[in-house]
Amino acid sequence: MPILSITDVGKQSGVKVHPLDVHEVDCRRCEAGCCGKKRVAVPGDLYSRLLQVKEAMEAREGQKIAMCRVINLFADVLCPALGKIPRRPLRIKQFEEMISRDILYKARYTLGRLMDAPDPRLAWTFVELGLRDWFTAIHRLMNAQPRLDSVEYVEEFLTKLGIRNKYSFAWAIRNLLNNINYVKVVRRDDKSRYAMDIISFELRDAKDDCPDWPWPTNISANNHLPTLLVILWRYYQCIAKRQQRQQQQVTRQPAYTAWDVVKPQYIPTYNPNYYNTSNNYDYYNYNTGL
Repeated sequence: MPILSITDVGKQSGVKVHPLDVHEVDCRRCEAGCCGKKRVAVPGDLYSRLLQVKEAMEAREGQKIAMCRVINLFADVLCPALGKIPRRPLRIKQFEEMISRDILYKARYTLGRLMDAPDPRLAWTFVELGLRDWFTAIHRLMNAQPRLDSVEYVEEFLTKLGIRNKYSFAWAIRNLLNNINYVKVVRRDDKSRYAMDIISFELRDAKDDCPDWPWPTNISANNHLPTLLVILWRYYQCIAKRQQRQQQQVTRQPAYTAWDVVKPQYIPTYNPNYYNTSNNYDYYNYNTGL
């Protein structure tokens, strides 16, 4: 996103914004400019580090050098990040709306739409957009410059959770939220179906299936979206491990055959109320354990 002045932004969006704590560098001394621009805004903490590099280069060469030369020295790293400084509204009301919409209630909306998703691709789209919006909004709230792009943040989020298939990840959480045997979801009941965001959810078997569960079982949806996704994903993994153990126990049991009745553990019991002269074996009603 190009760096715009307050006047330019006001003309385009009608909302006055103010930049972060940045230093504007005049790049007209360099023919190509900095990242192809005549002026570039550098975050304050980054500028102080570049200034140290600039002073070291000046001490080595014995003469003053332009800051644009230092920026162009690290152009392959700096240019993709510079110009993407998140901005936040100046008016208090707009700032409050940003916090509510993109941080406080973002998880409620995202999880609600995720439950209604009809296919894995659309389910992942809601998760990805929710994470990217939260990432941008939290930096706008802190008035801080992110060190990576929102797309890179989502990729790093999946990597840290060990997720290889993002569509399976979103679809698994979607199915988990819709399974009343494992999760009890509480929605708003004073709105239409489309606006019925999730208020909270209860993880029914968290304490039983997940040893040393670090979170409560009743969780409010007014929380950071990445946190809730991590909790739901850990809970899903616990359930999947339990189902896998149960499946292994079933497969380990030997198959029943016609000769199982002669084994000692299957004791025949006499049924005096049943008698059939056509078959002497019908004197007994065999207990096969089934």
